[in-house]
Amino acid sequence: MSLLTKSKYLNGLQCPRLLWFADRKQLPEISLFDEHKFSQGHEFEEYVKRLYQEGVDLDGLRFQDNIDKTQELVKEKKTIFEAGFRVGDLFVRSDLIIPNEDGWDLYEIKSTTQSKPQHIPDLAFQKYVLEKSGLKVKKSFLIYLNKEYVKDGEINLKQLITKDEVTDQVNLIDGIEKKINIFLDILKQENPPDIHICMQCNKPYECPLKSDCIETLPEYNVLQLTNWRLYWKLLADGIKDIKDIPEGTKLTPRDQIIMESLEKSPVISKEQIKHFLESLNYPLYHFDFETFDTAVPIYDKSRPYQKIPFQYSLHIEQEDGSTEHKEFLSEGNDPRPKLLEQMRRDLEGTGDIIVYNKSFEINVMKKLAEDFPEHKEWLEQALTRIVDLAAPFRSFHYYDKSQKGSYSIKEVLPAVTGKSYEELEIGNGGDASMLYFYSHIRPKLENKEEIRKNLLQYCGLDTEGMVWIVDRLKEIVQ
Repeated sequence: MSLLTKSKYLNGLQCPRLLWFADRKQLPEISLFDEHKFSQGHEFEEYVKRLYQEGVDLDGLRFQDNIDKTQELVKEKKTIFEAGFRVGDLFVRSDLIIPNEDGWDLYEIKSTTQSKPQHIPDLAFQKYVLEKSGLKVKKSFLIYLNKEYVKDGEINLKQLITKDEVTDQVNLIDGIEKKINIFLDILKQENPPDIHICMQCNKPYECPLKSDCIETLPEYNVLQLTNWRLYWKLLADGIKDIKDIPEGTKLTPRDQIIMESLEKSPVISKEQIKHFLESLNYPLYHFDFETFDTAVPIYDKSRPYQKIPFQYSLHIEQEDGSTEHKEFLSEGNDPRPKLLEQMRRDLEGTGDIIVYNKSFEINVMKKLAEDFPEHKEWLEQALTRIVDLAAPFRSFHYYDKSQKGSYSIKEVLPAVTGKSYEELEIGNGGDASMLYFYSHIRPKLENKEEIRKNLLQYCGLDTEGMVWIVDRLKEIVQ
């Protein structure tokens, strides 16, 4: 019989189908990006342990040894990390428990920068199991990262780590036993529960089964609409295909374009695209960053989860169509000082800096200006030159049904130009970030030179692709 652990309990709260597959270890293989997220959580836990040096750490003990040692230390009223408790078919391993005068305080360590609603049921399930095992849980706490912390020399544990008491919120959670019984029944089922696509596919996290479940929908399905309230309602009413949306349904202008594209694609507003193109100031500096982040900052002048740029690509396009390519890829260590020096030279000029989804580049550049004030003046001037190439696609002034509701460059590039990222070794920014991090910063990948070559190709296509998009839009409006 499988045990219902706290992770499986949370799986069940999100989706019964997710619980069933998780119990059988049949979830899709996790990506390097997911591995990184887990490793960041473990790393933060190690810092917390340094703050509570009186704690006995049971991490690494085998299942039964962990449970037995926990009982021994509970009797001695010790502070315990990774305390294990089994009650019948239930098992939890709590991050931290600390004895108080007449009971225990329960702590959950989260490598987030704020407490989140989904953390409360996690603690409530743990409290339930601990109390069934005979402990009296007096207070519940969340430990997480202080998002305002800026590293300056050695990590200051007291400044890095934040603690919130959430006892009242945890005590308000009810119906735990009923949910436990439902989830235990699901674990016994021979077949997975039926697919039920709903908002829970994205809450509190994107379900690892989401893409498999969505593949059961028609090619052009209602989830591709922009009005999420409408598409969840349609799906709940059993309407899956866009073409089956009832006549008279109130649609946003963008969703009307999505429907129109099924009959005639692409849908193009030439006047709006022409206006966008005429507003551009040459030469165009097509620019793109790649970044990585860590939960605990590893460089001075950085914060938890701050995006650290390690690479950029730049295609400078003249009005006559000629282009020049420049690029930067750090060799390792803190990449920002050298990146900034080269970036200042490469962006020097007066033409527009073209990016795709400008909020990302803007936020990275603002942080660079804040952390490296000697570069503030030219960075702030560069920020005034930024133009978002995503704008005409976000506004659906160009929309092809092959985009399936998305205006990301990964969908727009093939829709507009017929070219794509498919033949590249690296296909998305998440992979680029992790491949760099684990070959240059925390080396565990051996093919560093091959990774560097692939990174340059991937980031280079991001900016060359923007050149192709602009050129194709020019052809369209002629």
